[in-house]
Amino acid sequence: MDKDYLQALRHKLQKRVYRLNSSDHQVFHATLKQLWGFLRENSLLLGIMEQLESLATDQVIEKVEKVLSDGHLSYEEDITFDCERENAAACYLVIKKCVESSNNIIETQVAIKYSHENEFNKLLEVFKDIFLEPFYEYLDESLDDRGAMLSLLKKYKHRCEWFHRERLYREWESDTRKGEKHLALDLYEYLFDQGVDLAIEPKSLPSGEPDLVSSQIGDDRLVADAKIFNQKKDKGKSYIIHGFRQVYNYILDYNQPVGYLIIFKTCEEDLKLSLQETASHVPFHVHNHKTIFFLTIDLFPYEVSASKRGTLRSVEISSSDLVIPEEPTKDSEAT
Repeated sequence: MDKDYLQALRHKLQKRVYRLNSSDHQVFHATLKQLWGFLRENSLLLGIMEQLESLATDQVIEKVEKVLSDGHLSYEEDITFDCERENAAACYLVIKKCVESSNNIIETQVAIKYSHENEFNKLLEVFKDIFLEPFYEYLDESLDDRGAMLSLLKKYKHRCEWFHRERLYREWESDTRKGEKHLALDLYEYLFDQGVDLAIEPKSLPSGEPDLVSSQIGDDRLVADAKIFNQKKDKGKSYIIHGFRQVYNYILDYNQPVGYLIIFKTCEEDLKLSLQETASHVPFHVHNHKTIFFLTIDLFPYEVSASKRGTLRSVEISSSDLVIPEEPTKDSEAT
């Protein structure tokens, strides 16, 4: 991604956080809402935040509810987190709830659970130290990390549908047997141009070969797979469900919390993903604390305008289609 753009965005973010840190209790809540508005107006920062929210486990959500509940916390109530990602997710959720509240002193009411201070401004310093600073640090560090990937993929979707639909469809149609690979290579070229270092189809994995694993140094890697959706070519509902299983296995192999299934739709039928969660209008499914995003890119060259296409035909995939709970055995029922 363009370094000058990231530097400018970081500077804007830094200025707004500085202004918030300089605010006293009378305007802090309103200034926090202004910062939140800035974050949500920028697609890159919004993608990072919503992806962070999707990583919040049930345990994190439960602890956040304790933080936001009325009354003091007892010493027995554990509201700490063992890893930075969990802590960042908790900070995000606490700040989000504060922003959504009409209570102008909710931040001090949260902070008083952690401190014996009774001055508003001193309590705000506690809130900043515990929630604002870790959240800001996560945003800053994620700008050129995996957290920005959702925004990049959305931009790629728009690029394909707005400017390259006919070219990409022709590439697929000219050799449908290898068309999936051709389309995947277009995605990888785009990501490479955006500064993502790639390793395509790495070998020697227990679950096979994912289409793409970024070669970033560190613990966070992008794991993605590309699939065609076209029922007439035997790449319908079951094929997409199989693709979900593949991505799930790949992120287990790489011990990653997030994976991406990129779906190129080359038919007129609609693909409806009736999943319980969405981030920045991108549906995702969480299973066993692993999050998989589904991005559908429509490449079908419609011959008539939208007003003349007739009744919409759709194929629906729900969360229950992706993971089927195993029926209990007689032995497990006995225990």
